[in-house]
Amino acid sequence: MQDRQDEFYRTLCSSETLRSSKRGFFQDFSESVMRIAGDSWTSRIFGRIDDDAGRVRTVLADAKVRDVVMDTLAKVKPLFRDKDAEISKRRRLEGYQLAAVGQYDRALLLFSQAVLRAPQPDNSKTVDQGMSLPLALLGRAEIFMALKEYHFALEDLRLAAEYDLPDKSAQELQRKIEECERFLKANEKSLMTVDPVNIDKVARLILNGQKDGGGGPLNGAVNSEARSWSSSALEIRETSVAGKHAVATTEIHPGDILIVEPPLAGCLLPEFYGTHCQHCYARLKAPIGCPNCSCVAFCGRKCRDIAMATYHKYECKILALLIGSGMSVLSMVAFRMVTQEGLQKCLRIYGELKKSGSERAGTSSTTFTSATATATTTTIPDTCDAKSSANSRSAKRRIRRRKLQESRRGEGKIQTGRKEGEDTKESHESYDDVNMAAYNLVTHADKRTEKDFLERSLMAVFLLRCLQRVGFFAHPTSDDEVPGAEEIIVAALLLRNLQLLQFNAHEFFETRLSAEHRFRGSRPVYLGVAIYPTVARFNHDCYPAVTRYFVGRHIVIRAVRGLQPGDIIAENYGPIFTKMTLAKRQRTLAGRYWFRCTCRACQEDWPHFENLTNDSVRLRCPTAGCNGLHSRAQQRPAKPIKCPGCKKRICLEDRLACLQECETLYARGLASMDNERVNEAIETLCDALKRFHRIACPPHRDTHLAEIALSSCLIDYGNTWRPAVL
Repeated sequence: MQDRQDEFYRTLCSSETLRSSKRGFFQDFSESVMRIAGDSWTSRIFGRIDDDAGRVRTVLADAKVRDVVMDTLAKVKPLFRDKDAEISKRRRLEGYQLAAVGQYDRALLLFSQAVLRAPQPDNSKTVDQGMSLPLALLGRAEIFMALKEYHFALEDLRLAAEYDLPDKSAQELQRKIEECERFLKANEKSLMTVDPVNIDKVARLILNGQKDGGGGPLNGAVNSEARSWSSSALEIRETSVAGKHAVATTEIHPGDILIVEPPLAGCLLPEFYGTHCQHCYARLKAPIGCPNCSCVAFCGRKCRDIAMATYHKYECKILALLIGSGMSVLSMVAFRMVTQEGLQKCLRIYGELKKSGSERAGTSSTTFTSATATATTTTIPDTCDAKSSANSRSAKRRIRRRKLQESRRGEGKIQTGRKEGEDTKESHESYDDVNMAAYNLVTHADKRTEKDFLERSLMAVFLLRCLQRVGFFAHPTSDDEVPGAEEIIVAALLLRNLQLLQFNAHEFFETRLSAEHRFRGSRPVYLGVAIYPTVARFNHDCYPAVTRYFVGRHIVIRAVRGLQPGDIIAENYGPIFTKMTLAKRQRTLAGRYWFRCTCRACQEDWPHFENLTNDSVRLRCPTAGCNGLHSRAQQRPAKPIKCPGCKKRICLEDRLACLQECETLYARGLASMDNERVNEAIETLCDALKRFHRIACPPHRDTHLAEIALSSCLIDYGNTWRPAVL
């Protein structure tokens, strides 16, 4: 009975990574196809196919399901929220009315709505003589000037200046631009920049040792242009048991920054489209829109131009369709992994997967276990080519070329992605700019059921049809034909993305602060989902060694406890021992991530907070090289004890005294946190935790409280927002 319940839970979790809880037409579509296909066809015909290209080709061409699939896909048509000059004008006039009575904040909201709904000039001559957009920008600039926010005002004025305004309006516009420039120049030293946080700023903070809680800057490789940073204190290793995972190469201290990484791809949840930037996820202050639709908003010109040059030029006309289909945000990320790269790069990515043999089921499905697995590295066999061509000259050339590329990148190093804003023309791309790190993440293809593959294949062909409708392919096949080779390849890549994202994506969040206190009452608000290829390598532990937060669109990984060289650096996938029982953790991890956790907290069944005390702590043997652990109660005043590990007589009084000092420091750090002295709290907690892990081992109630407090303080350096008190 329990096995059936667990299987149902696992199936439910898997389905929720493909489609949202809100029912849309995709669920009806998939249920209809599965009903017509039947269990026999699904297992005997579809279930025998072992590659993604074959799966999508089958659902599009096999006589059993072809008609119902093709008939449904033929109904896929562009659907989006169009511009509306009348609505823009109405919002603008309402904004002026509120501004006249001093309600600038509400007026600002209305002017932003006017900006986002306004069509491009000349698209609607009957309203505002086609000038709704520049008029909305000018009105919003006036509000920003009234609020003394001249930076935002200047940006709006410069955008408005790009359009052909009447002479009188153009002269007034130039006067306001000069006024803003004079103010900003006169106050440039006292005004902080208000640009969205970018990785260059984060990298400078790391190098300067700022915001690191006293941990000090780490030796590492900062590449501000590539916008990715990794500490030299870790590397990525691979074992047959733990797969690819992060391991400490030097001693790591609490507070140390380990990774700063941009996403390969990410998507906001639809409910945040109106409050956060579609590209960098920053809160919107002076949003600007897509030139063609009213579905999304951007924080500024830079993010808009990147999006329009890559993914949004394809998603624009179908975004409302995608949301209405009932697909999950993970499916949206799978789609964006394709749209942001373009056709030619997608073909190259698939080619690299094919050469390595990874496009077939099971070849990339490394066992995903907890962080207690051995970190001994193993030699991974080269599977660059099929056996039939292993001895051919072309195969050998491909092997040599791949090994040369790997040696240049460096085994275990962090691979950096494309720079933001760089030339995205596919004719200028080379094989070297294909980052395969994400595409080689675990998919658990060898553990999937035929029905799971069938439903994901149906999502892949639906997304393929969307791409055909929006010009992703120069010459898409007609609706009644089986798609061509390039289209099948893209659908196969979509299917692979749908598999790997299920286990490797991260929810990104901002911390919502309460009005009364910086920490009491604060909570994370999840904004969307993204794929971070390096952080995705980190294995799970119910007692994590790191915490994560987000600066702009970048994920930051920081240590919350000390680690020694060779220790696995583990994060937490959700179930944590202090809040969830062993049985619930195991069920959650098995259902959501398909593995059984064997971390120390699970092996020893550590108590959660209701039953956790300081008496469970174990003191380390002071003999160098000995791993012996001793309970707090074993030590009696001035009486040595015999360590069963090293066989020596030892005294633990010094360690007991140090433990008491740690407990005192924990209380001091928590008091600093309660008084909102964040830097002071971080410094005190890091010092205490560093001492504790050198002389003792958890579980220990005060230590876990201190680690949770340190995590909250570090997260405070990420994206935060305090709602205005009305």
